[in-house]
Amino acid sequence: MIKSNTSFGKLKTVIVGRELEITKRVADFSFQHFYKENLTHAVYDKLISDEETYYVNHEFLVKRVEQLDDLAKKLGNLGVEVKRPNRLTKVIPFTTPDFKSELSSASNVRDVSLVYGDTIFETPTYVRNRYYENTLLYDVFNEAFDCGQGGKWIKSPFNQLIEEKMDLENWDSHRDYSSFDRSKYTMAIDGAQFLRIGRDVIVNVNSYNHYLGLEWIKSFYPDSHFHIVHVADNHIDGVLVCLRPGVFLVNPKYPNLKNIMPKKFQNWEYLYPQDYEVEPKITEGMTNIDIQLASTRGMDINILSLDEKTVLVNESAVSVIELLSKNSFDVETVRLDNCEIFGGGIHCSTLDLHREDEYRDYTK
Repeated sequence: MIKSNTSFGKLKTVIVGRELEITKRVADFSFQHFYKENLTHAVYDKLISDEETYYVNHEFLVKRVEQLDDLAKKLGNLGVEVKRPNRLTKVIPFTTPDFKSELSSASNVRDVSLVYGDTIFETPTYVRNRYYENTLLYDVFNEAFDCGQGGKWIKSPFNQLIEEKMDLENWDSHRDYSSFDRSKYTMAIDGAQFLRIGRDVIVNVNSYNHYLGLEWIKSFYPDSHFHIVHVADNHIDGVLVCLRPGVFLVNPKYPNLKNIMPKKFQNWEYLYPQDYEVEPKITEGMTNIDIQLASTRGMDINILSLDEKTVLVNESAVSVIELLSKNSFDVETVRLDNCEIFGGGIHCSTLDLHREDEYRDYTK
């Protein structure tokens, strides 16, 4: 069954990703721009613009594969039906009319798919090697789509991931979305840029490509209210999480987030974990050029709600566990290490297909 209107309704069915079982990783211009802010915190000078690859330490890779398997088992033990993508254990090159790349695994399944209401959307990716990533999920999507209980499955138009069609300015540069030459840009937005709260959807939009992608999604939901925010270079789930109606969990890097939120959410409670480092540490030896794709702070709040009271948190996120427990949430834990180099925490690595929730205004 395909049905999910929020991030906090009772979770019934979820997909848990599988890590790419190959040490080689693609690092073309689209990758470098997408992860620019976090790569800058690392050793960006080593990842020059004409570099195409980097390599993950095999020991960390094996551990990641095993821990994602453990995440799937944990969710199953908690009563959630778990689906998994097909494995990717070899390099699979592909060519489009515009570029060549190598297939990525469906590890961070939240990124290039969006489930909203009764519909699975394959969103228009920003990163070239993720262009056909969702094909590894087609067995799962087919099963969900063919369950006889309704539901829709929509794939975005093939977008042109060429430099001439990409908005490559810094994410926090000024843009006028009310007046720009739409023909100059291709749509590109990830599912992880959408925070669903029933009829309201908060969307992180910071490029003309994002804006076009949002307009495509909006066209299917005339009764929903999409609220644009500017909070990060790409995904919102390392910044803001809706735990239940009335309560957000927030990355402490953004102490004034309430002030830029839609007015109808400004009177909600904003929970901030403490004891965060000012800047993330770069651990040597994880990759051959010591890069990371996400911040420790973002990965700690990258949690998965099982219902309005129960949350699944990385056991290393001690401050988050203490905060949620103090605020009367039931906290379940699982170990998922090195999320920074693999670009995804628990929320990124999961995609809910079915939640028991409602399509309504949760602010009333």
